[in-house]
Amino acid sequence: MTSIVLVSHSENIALGTQQLLEQMAPGVSVIAVGGHNGEIGTSFDTIFAAIESLEDDAVCFFDIGSSEMNLDMALEMYAGSQRVEKVTAPIVEGSFIAAVAISTGNDIDAVIGAVNDEF
Repeated sequence: MTSIVLVSHSENIALGTQQLLEQMAPGVSVIAVGGHNGEIGTSFDTIFAAIESLEDDAVCFFDIGSSEMNLDMALEMYAGSQRVEKVTAPIVEGSFIAAVAISTGNDIDAVIGAVNDEF
């Protein structure tokens, strides 16, 4: 099953979105990566570690600025066997659509398509 990775400058946004998705689409794996050292920001190392730990294919959502830059670098460095794709859509709304699509049995291509259809 496809997983979701959330990358936000805010730990609260990442965790709150994770909580929303887990309640609305139980069983979908959601990994929240938010903040840096308890502050607003992002960390390449933390994002890369989250991607490296994936056991399934994943779609990744981001909020602003360096979250996309660090996610892009992490994806470029990733050499694992899972398919990991960045999806450009609002982090809450896009990941919600992805979670629903995953929960109804869609593969990663259909999940990405569902998000792209809306945004």
